[in-house]
Amino acid sequence: MRPWGLLALIVMICAAAATVAVAGDIQVLCEPGLRVYLDGELAGISSRLDDGAYLMDVARGLHTVRVEKDGFAPQSFEVLVGQVPIEVTVGEFVPVPAPAAPGETESPEAPQAVGTLIVTSAPQNCVVEVNGVPHTKTSPQLTIGGVAAGEHTVRFAKPGYETVTEVVTVQPQATVAVHGNLKTARIVAANPGWGSLRLTSKPSRCTVKFLGKTSEKTTMNLNISHVPAGEHRIVVSIPGRELSTKVLILDEQMTVLAVSFMKGDEPFVVSHVPD
Repeated sequence: MRPWGLLALIVMICAAAATVAVAGDIQVLCEPGLRVYLDGELAGISSRLDDGAYLMDVARGLHTVRVEKDGFAPQSFEVLVGQVPIEVTVGEFVPVPAPAAPGETESPEAPQAVGTLIVTSAPQNCVVEVNGVPHTKTSPQLTIGGVAAGEHTVRFAKPGYETVTEVVTVQPQATVAVHGNLKTARIVAANPGWGSLRLTSKPSRCTVKFLGKTSEKTTMNLNISHVPAGEHRIVVSIPGRELSTKVLILDEQMTVLAVSFMKGDEPFVVSHVPD
């Protein structure tokens, strides 16, 4: 053998020996069909044939093995690789809680949505019932707070007059003025006020459904004026994705709603400024 050939053979043998010296194996014991990552890189899918996953020729030193299963929290292990194979046993997976629907952040601790009734009448003194609960009215104005959002039956009664009844809708955090005129046998519920809505979005182009109307947003802001005070549902969509939430409109206030479809952003951010 020529000298240069012998030298090349020696170099190859040394390199192979060095490779063996600085590499080791990791046996990951787990069920089949799991994704196995080594230092953040996908190393393969576990199988019954390999008793999970067998990672070969891993450089000696500290490494992180992560095992993932859809719908469950991943499991991570730190291993120190040497010449002797390392064994990692994957335990039982813990299910990941289902995410809340976009824009829906209600919790059991959230305060109940309520509004207020401001009651006036003709004549002044009478009995006002709200869902069958009587309130004696002896002043020009009767304020009934803590009324749950929704429809309520309001009844005005006074001896000598015909009792009048009306269904009144109360919006969350809104004030509804109700006037019972026993002389004309009529009840009038005044609008709780008016506000406006300004919507910004990422991306700028999207479709907005609000108060029964559909608008195509193509500019930076979508402004909607003369919106009844109270809580209203809004749906914002782009091709392939839709977000919805409830937005609160306050009397003489502009509700600014920032909507984002971008990864990592809050889907809805709400603020109020004077209208």
